[in-house]
Amino acid sequence: MVLKRNGQRKALAEMRKAAVAETSYFFFYGSLMARYRNFNRFLKRKTLSIRTAYCQGFLYHLPIGFPGLIQFEDCQDLVAGELMTFKRPEKIMKVLDQLEGFYPDNPRKSVYTRIKLPVIVEKPNCPNEFEEEEAWVYTYPWEHLTPEHQKEFFISCGNWKLFCEQPRTKKPRRIRSLFNRIRRSSNHQHVHIVPAFCMDEEKHELWRSSLACSYLCKNRNLCRANRRKRLDNLQ
Repeated sequence: MVLKRNGQRKALAEMRKAAVAETSYFFFYGSLMARYRNFNRFLKRKTLSIRTAYCQGFLYHLPIGFPGLIQFEDCQDLVAGELMTFKRPEKIMKVLDQLEGFYPDNPRKSVYTRIKLPVIVEKPNCPNEFEEEEAWVYTYPWEHLTPEHQKEFFISCGNWKLFCEQPRTKKPRRIRSLFNRIRRSSNHQHVHIVPAFCMDEEKHELWRSSLACSYLCKNRNLCRANRRKRLDNLQ
C-alpha cells in the first residue's frame, strides 16, 4: 500500500512537472487574485510577477462564495483576472490542485478542472499594448451548474472583483429586496445580477480607463447597466 501511494505521488509529480514545462503562467479570476484571502494565504510571498489579464469565458458567482469560469470555444465574453508567475511553479500547482479539488489523474472526480488556455495580458511597461500567453486556468465544468442555474449568479461583465466590491449604501434593504424578488421569480433562470446594483461606478470607470476592457471586450458598447445578456444564450 505504501509503495502504491509513493508511486502515485511520483506519477502526479511527473504530470505537474510536464505541465509546468508547457507553461509556467497561471490565470486567476477569483479569491486567488492579489489581496484576496486565498492569495494572502497561499501565494503572497511566492509570486514573481502579477499582471492584469483576460480570458475568454462566461463567469458565474457560485453558492459557495467563489466564482466559476465556464469555458466554450466560441465564447465571445471576456473574464477579467490576473496572470501570475511563481518562484516554484510545480509546488504552487500542487497546492492549487488541492485547493481547487482538481485530480490530474482523475478529472471526472474534480470540482474544478485545470486546463491550458490563451489569455490576453498587458505588456510590461507598455500601456495599452497586449500580448497573448498560454496559462493554466481552473475552470468550472458546465455540467456542475445546477438545473436552470437557480443557485448561481451570472456576472455579465466578467469581472468578479467588481462584482464582490459592493458600494456602501444607506438603504441595504433595496438590494436585499431585489434579491428576494429574483428568488421568487417564476422565470428566474433568465434573471441575473444587474451590475448597477452591485458595482462601484468609480472603480468600474477606473478599471475601464486604465486596463484593457475598452480595447479587447467585444461587448464594450453593451457594458454595465445597458448589458442585459439572457442566460438562454448559453443553452
